[in-house]
Amino acid sequence: MVYDTKKIIDTLISNISELSEVQSIGISGSKTSLPRAGEGDIDIFIYCDMIPNLEKRQAIINQLGNQIQESKINIFEGGHWGIGDFVLVNGIETWLMYFTVNETLTDVESILNGEYPDKLDNYYYPIGRCAMLKNINVLCDKSNFLDDLKKRLSNYPDKLRKILIQYHLDELEDTEDLQRAVARKDVLFYHFAMDIAIDHFLQALFAINRTYFPSRKRTLDFIEIFNIKPERCNEKLLEVIKLGSFSEGINQSFTIWSNMVNELKKLSNI
Repeated sequence: MVYDTKKIIDTLISNISELSEVQSIGISGSKTSLPRAGEGDIDIFIYCDMIPNLEKRQAIINQLGNQIQESKINIFEGGHWGIGDFVLVNGIETWLMYFTVNETLTDVESILNGEYPDKLDNYYYPIGRCAMLKNINVLCDKSNFLDDLKKRLSNYPDKLRKILIQYHLDELEDTEDLQRAVARKDVLFYHFAMDIAIDHFLQALFAINRTYFPSRKRTLDFIEIFNIKPERCNEKLLEVIKLGSFSEGINQSFTIWSNMVNELKKLSNI
């Protein structure tokens, strides 16, 4: 029998919300247009006074019975993604990530204070957590924790903006690897060095536009609507990558890139 994905997720969220330890639940992305199998995951963020113990979390999942195909408890524990449980709903990987309210508030404040200006391990962007929380769809909010946090994040702090812009522009000053790759016409080394440089360029550009950098996904869509950006930014970024993919184009790629970085510096206004 095929069960309705939305009904299963609604039931799961309703059951979790009944736990006394749980204060708020949110989902990244839209709850009304859930992905189909193979299109993406469902990420459910659960904020608690204390993390419910393993037995309670297992009981919640057990209530779904044969409506799910697979489940695992404590698939990860601690770190950037909290304590994580997994269920497979109609072939869709669904992640239940538990955090405490206190650790989340501490984490957000440290990010907003500029203590984590760059990505950490496994391409985790701390600033991306702020992007997620600012746009999270709230499904349960007993004490207005998520609503208050969304309001807190609605104004991009000037202090954070200055720290991020300065940090990433400083990183863009280091062109040693790029210049070596250009001199050698080494396509793979150039690709490696350029990927690092583009990462810093994008994070500076997002900060200039007072937008929390979510990740490297769909960056061209964001740039398209930015008011402050180098001329023909998307077009030139793609040209830099295209020309850098063969040895004869590396010089031209680096010239375009250098001009873009110089233009970005002029736009930074710090």
